[in-house]
Parts: sequence; C-alpha cells; structure tokens
Amino acid sequence: MKRLVLLSAALLAIAGASQAQTTASSAGKSTRAVAVNQPSAKAKKQERKEIRQLEGREVSSLSKNNFASDFRDATNATWTHGKYFDEVTFTSKGATLTAYYDYMSNLVGTTSSKHFADLPAAAQKQINKQWTSKGYAVDKVIMFDDNEENDTDMILYNNPFDDADNYFVELHNNGNNRKIILQSDMEGLVSFFKEVN
Repeated sequence: MKRLVLLSAALLAIAGASQAQTTASSAGKSTRAVAVNQPSAKAKKQERKEIRQLEGREVSSLSKNNFASDFRDATNATWTHGKYFDEVTFTSKGATLTAYYDYMSNLVGTTSSKHFADLPAAAQKQINKQWTSKGYAVDKVIMFDDNEENDTDMILYNNPFDDADNYFVELHNNGNNRKIILQSDMEGLVSFFKEVN
C-alpha cells in the first residue's frame, strides 16, 4: 500500500513538472511571437523620412550627378539651393519640370504644369461645384510626381505633405481677394491645402 501511495505521488510530481514545463515553453513561444510581430525601431524610422534642412549654401555636386543620371535627356537646367531641397528646373521631352533633391541628394519628385482638364473627372466636378460656381477662377494647376523609391515627404507652397502623386490647383476670387490652393489625389479626391495671403 505504501508503494502504491509513493508511486502515485511520484507520478503526480512528474505530471505536474511536465505540465509546468509545457506551460512555460508555450508562454515563451507566445512572448517570442509577439516580439517578432512588433516593428523594430529601424523599421519605424524607415516608414517615414522627415524633411531635413539642407546644409551649406551651394547646390550639392551629388544632387547634380544624380540629376544627370535620373534625367539623361534634360536640357536648360537651372539650379537653386533651397532650405529643404536642391531644385532644378529643366526641359525634358518638350515639357518644363522642376526636380527636388533631398539632404541625401536623392530625388524626392518632380512638378510640372498641367491644365484643369488634366485633373481626374471627379476633381473637376467637385472644384466646379464648390469653387468656380462661387466666383473662383483657376489660375494654375501643377502635378507633383512622387519618386516612390524615396520616402521623404515633400513641401510645396511652404506646406509639407505625404509623399504621393498629387495635383495642386491654385484659385483666386476677385470679389473677396482670396487665393487658395486645393489638393487632389490621382483618384480625384479634393481637399483644401492652403490659403495664400
């Protein structure tokens, strides 16, 4: 009888130890799984590159070299060194463009002049309904073509925005001397971008 009690106690002890080890092992696995699923600090930093000011007073020679590689057919290039970007206005395939290079001399994107008719139909309809029908006239349309390989955000009209292809529509109202800029994505969703003084 004593042997049966000792054997039962030993079996319970072994079963308990085995259960504790399985639970600890499972807990360790779930902890590791959570840690793997959380983005690292490096991944978070790479998700969004903040706009950094340029150093120095001259256009970077690396920006010029990268431009020559990015736009092999460019002519009439004119450079300026801005606060955030080295900017070059040039002609390519009969169109005038401006390219923007960040603090690492990488292409952020280009802007080019467009016509109101170039906007997505949904954007034209919304702008006509909400703005031109109320006395606003379209002055200018530009398109920002993002370089998808560079996550640096862009600044236009002294306003930062997420790096993505967008149209910007300048309008004015002579009745109240108000000038505004609207932003349209490539699907035609229009939003107010800025009022110009």
